[in-house]
Amino acid sequence: MPGNNPGMLINADILGADTVVFDLEDAVSLDEKDSARILVRNALENLVFKHSEVAVRINPIDSPYWEEDLNLIIPANPDSIVIPKASAESVPEVEEKMIEIMEKNNIKTEIETMLLIESAMGILDIKNICRKSKFFTALILGAEDYSSDMGIQRTKSNLEIEFARFTLATAARAFKVDGIDTPYTDVEDIEGLKEDTKFAKSIGLNGRLLINPRQVEPVHDIMSPTSSEIEEAKTIIDLAEDAEKRGLGVFSYNNKMVDLPVIKRAKNTIENAKNWGLIR
Repeated sequence: MPGNNPGMLINADILGADTVVFDLEDAVSLDEKDSARILVRNALENLVFKHSEVAVRINPIDSPYWEEDLNLIIPANPDSIVIPKASAESVPEVEEKMIEIMEKNNIKTEIETMLLIESAMGILDIKNICRKSKFFTALILGAEDYSSDMGIQRTKSNLEIEFARFTLATAARAFKVDGIDTPYTDVEDIEGLKEDTKFAKSIGLNGRLLINPRQVEPVHDIMSPTSSEIEEAKTIIDLAEDAEKRGLGVFSYNNKMVDLPVIKRAKNTIENAKNWGLIR
């Protein structure tokens, strides 16, 4: 959400999103940077967010705005800071500045970071970037800037960004953080959004940026475990417990071999379902 739009900031918590990202970067023109910063700070300090976490995307470190963004926003206690154009150089610089401001203001609560990967070098250096962060909880793909950096055109098929999506999904799993897909920019094409989100889920991404409230429900429906996935996971776990009692490490279910990786996947599905509030 553009940080300079008061109406959007006020309504942010009722849209059903897991996290709302107040933007101080691309969505805000240069002559609105100061007012956006103040509006977002006031929203964090005065509005109650019961249903969504709140993140703030600051400006990149090659701009003259990012330090003032942090000086004003960190004392207002957002849940997370989104670091744009994340690199091995920018991430530690931003996080060190965050720590400095938190210590100066005696802030004890944890403020996480989410790393926005949006360049060819960012994709190639993603492992090193992750290692440079002290407290990141998510990797986010910024496909528009990535495509621009690559000199390629975006298409509805998204074939041109598959390498970036696979790379980011793999890194997110390796570092045990969320892998957040790039936005689906055609807000009128809900069926296209659904199909593209199914693909994102199939390669290990577990969330995506959204740019319209109408996109929230279909993405939640797809990213959350289905009832059939939950029931199958429960069955596999029950069968695994029975097999263990009988001294079996491998057993068959629906004419397929079930071993430790399959059991782990079933347990992850159940844990995921609990996180979504689908089961207790």
